[in-house]
Amino acid sequence: MECRGWKEIYGQERAVGFLAEALRRDEMPHALVFTGPRGIGKSSTALLCAAALLCAAGEPDACPSCLKVARKVHPDLHLLEPEGSHILIDQVRDLEGELNIRPKESRCKVAIIDEAGTMNQEAANAFLKTLEEPPPDTFIILVAESREELLETVASRCHEVRFSALGKRDIEAFLVEEEGLDGAEAERLARLSGGIFGRALLWARSPEQAAHWGRGVELAASLRRSSLLEALEMAAAEREHINDVAREANARGAPLAPGSDELEAYVKAMDKRGGDLLRKRWEKREKREKQKRRGQAALDLFDGMSSFYRDIMLLNLMEEKGKGAGDAPLLNREWMEDLEREALHIGTEAAMRQLESLHRARKAVEANVDIGLLLDSLVLEIKGLKG
Repeated sequence: MECRGWKEIYGQERAVGFLAEALRRDEMPHALVFTGPRGIGKSSTALLCAAALLCAAGEPDACPSCLKVARKVHPDLHLLEPEGSHILIDQVRDLEGELNIRPKESRCKVAIIDEAGTMNQEAANAFLKTLEEPPPDTFIILVAESREELLETVASRCHEVRFSALGKRDIEAFLVEEEGLDGAEAERLARLSGGIFGRALLWARSPEQAAHWGRGVELAASLRRSSLLEALEMAAAEREHINDVAREANARGAPLAPGSDELEAYVKAMDKRGGDLLRKRWEKREKREKQKRRGQAALDLFDGMSSFYRDIMLLNLMEEKGKGAGDAPLLNREWMEDLEREALHIGTEAAMRQLESLHRARKAVEANVDIGLLLDSLVLEIKGLKG
């Protein structure tokens, strides 16, 4: 994202229209909550909105100020994300301290609280007064999947902007028209992404990210026929692959990785206190981003495995109803031979148990359980060696 304009957000005309009009009229609410399914552009829209609020032109236009927002180094932009699985009270207090300082470059300050639903009750209660009476020239944007994730006292103090889920055909059309994919590949990514636009877009732009799903399908397809030793070796290989991808992404990094020339140029342009604060803030963010990349790779791997067992369950159910495999809405059509072979050995109930195991594994990733231990435990459970 380069904060070049509202057209960077696809399929959210109502939400974008409200924000653009509020900016034009200078009637932007001081506390907003963006709600809707994950992966549809809420966080990107929050950055665009922040860029417009901090920009002298009042709109995201890729000027130097907007580019600082895009790179998340604008001194008047304050980002709050979960540390681990929750946003904690100390993070909220640090943010409140930053918001009580006068703007450094722009006419206002903007705080974006991503995954706001992860605020624990103590943190949420501590933030109520700031939401109700924000410091002068301060705008706060919360990002959550639904109002219900938030304390009612928090949600009631924010103007809600709802984002809509996109249909599979909408995602396909975007991938063809805007990303230049052929129809078959666009259909495949839209199907595998489960309707999550951000995931389909990421896979289109970074095919190596999509490989985690495929590796998950491959692992699930081979587990039954593998010995325990072979299965554990495959799990170890997946752990290394996930770590390698996280390291490679960190090495490629954003242009503002710690120590980069561009980040140092921003730091030098600020006073010593502001520069030190920016460097520390960016180093913490890079650490969180690396953890998020590792976690997302694991989630994609587990989702790929889940999709295989889901398809087996559907094949079995279709057979029980006397219908052919062609009638089943399969995710992994390209794996039909493997699916039909494994469906002969894995019944509906067994497939359901594997899905439940993978659901628990997914929750454990979100709780920052060690991925290596998690993979070993999952293999033992699927192989029936763990109660």
